[in-house]
Formats: sequence, C-alpha cells, structure tokens
Amino acid sequence: MEIFGTDEFESWYLELDEAGQEAVDAVVEKLGVAGIRLSFPHSSAINGSKLALRELRPKSGRSPLRVFYAFAPSRDAILLLGGDKSDDPKFYRRMTRRAEAIWNDYLQELEALEPQRK
Repeated sequence: MEIFGTDEFESWYLELDEAGQEAVDAVVEKLGVAGIRLSFPHSSAINGSKLALRELRPKSGRSPLRVFYAFAPSRDAILLLGGDKSDDPKFYRRMTRRAEAIWNDYLQELEALEPQRK
C-alpha cells in the first residue's frame, strides 16, 4: 500500500509548525504499517459522510489536528485534507463536505484515466 496526498492536504501540511508536522508524520506512518486495519484511537470513520471517509488522529498531547482520508480502489490511502478542530463546532460538517467533494473529484479523475490504461 502506498500513501498519496492531495494538493489540499499538502498545502495544509506545509503550513503546520514542526510539532504539528511531526504529529501528522507519526500517524501517517502508522497508517502505512497497518493500512486498513488501523483503528481507534489513531483512525476512525467519519460520521455523517455518505462515503467511506476516515480520519487520522495525531497523538501529540491531545491534538486537535485531523487528517481526512480514504482508500482508493487500488487500496492505496489518499490523504484528502487536514484541519484543526479547535474551537470550531462546525468543523466536521464543513470538513466532511470538502473531503467528499475532493474524493469525488479524485474518483472521477481515476475513472477518466481508466480507458487510457487499457
């Protein structure tokens, strides 16, 4: 299994401070080792999503950082976007909508490339 990040995820990640990047790196490494078997407290399903989206929970103290991700049909992990849920009561509603849109766009791009691969 490989792990890929979208442009949205990479932009957010590059804006994190060093401690935030290290926390995200650590949980992404766990995802790379465990794959679809990574479970709570490091990963969980996104409630309210119509898609099979998941979130990574970095453990740097009680980290408010979250990384939304999904598994591609190839079983590679795609890091969709990240955010900080501190003091944002609408964080999951807002982020889930954005993650679903990014994921749908990604799947459409894959589908458009499929005829070229045959």
